Amino acid sequence: MRRFLFVFLLIMPALLMAQLEEDSTSNSYFTKMNNTLNLRLDLDNDVRSYVYDAPNESYSIKPNTNLRLAVAINYRFLSLKVGFSPKFLQGADSDLKGKTNIFRLSLDIFYKDFLQNFEFNKIKGYYIEAFDESNLNLIEINNDYIILPDLKTLNITGTTLYRFNENYSFKAVVNQNEIQTKSAGSFIPSLYYGYFEITDETTPQDIKSFFTILNAGYYYTFVINKNWYSNLGLSGGLGVEFNKLITRVGDDLPDVTSRHTNLVGNISTQIGLGYNSKRFYGGTALVGNATNRDEQSVIQFDSVRGYFKIFVGYRFDPPKSFEKGMDWLESKNPFKKN
Repeated sequence: MRRFLFVFLLIMPALLMAQLEEDSTSNSYFTKMNNTLNLRLDLDNDVRSYVYDAPNESYSIKPNTNLRLAVAINYRFLSLKVGFSPKFLQGADSDLKGKTNIFRLSLDIFYKDFLQNFEFNKIKGYYIEAFDESNLNLIEINNDYIILPDLKTLNITGTTLYRFNENYSFKAVVNQNEIQTKSAGSFIPSLYYGYFEITDETTPQDIKSFFTILNAGYYYTFVINKNWYSNLGLSGGLGVEFNKLITRVGDDLPDVTSRHTNLVGNISTQIGLGYNSKRFYGGTALVGNATNRDEQSVIQFDSVRGYFKIFVGYRFDPPKSFEKGMDWLESKNPFKKN
């Protein structure tokens, strides 16, 4: 409950600052779709695995699914997304590898040249493979796998982005509440920050980490024709992680806590292709991420990883009650000009 309150307190200032552009406005570079409510369905494989690497043993820690589904609702300056892993995306071998539950909550807030994202990710249920059984004393060994049903990862993050070119549309790329009608790009610096933890009382170690990374990159949307577009992006960044490693020694001994700081460098790339009409839209994107860190923890993260995303959506006229509710929310905005 305290974590949800923490996220809520982070979101509130940005909600107060959010401001809707006039519904009818547009320019020669993009068209605003503020008078429509759009629903979108996303599918991606952005589900991470980890490696436990100690002096006497090493093994892979994986979730029993590589796919995640999300439903997004986008209207005016807000975009809310709820992600999960339904049963039909779960592995058919849950009796061998266990079950994995995924929950993701993401909120995007647009304010002039700023984009603010908040995200809550929780995954429960992993399994271990590629292990030496003689060196392990973990629970529920099942043929070639060890099931860790109570192993959890939690990630609470925020990202603040700023565009230097007002002709480049954030919304056209992020939530399709605008349509880029003329090619444009922008230099975009961003600050990525948050909290991450891996916990399970049945395993010997937990890790908790606070991090912040300053990124800078360039993003461009190519408008191919009236309906088709492509976007490209490249960014790099430097940051720092503050890690706490908790090791459980035994029932009669206190836990051992060690702290260390990692310097982090990363490069991110993305390429996407999309289709737009007045009502229907869809697209796909490939994202790559290479990270270099001074690893001191026994829990090792992927240094190079990539994932894909596919989305489809539809814009429709919002219910009057929904529109009035958003009008009321905007009327309470203390930053709105009279």
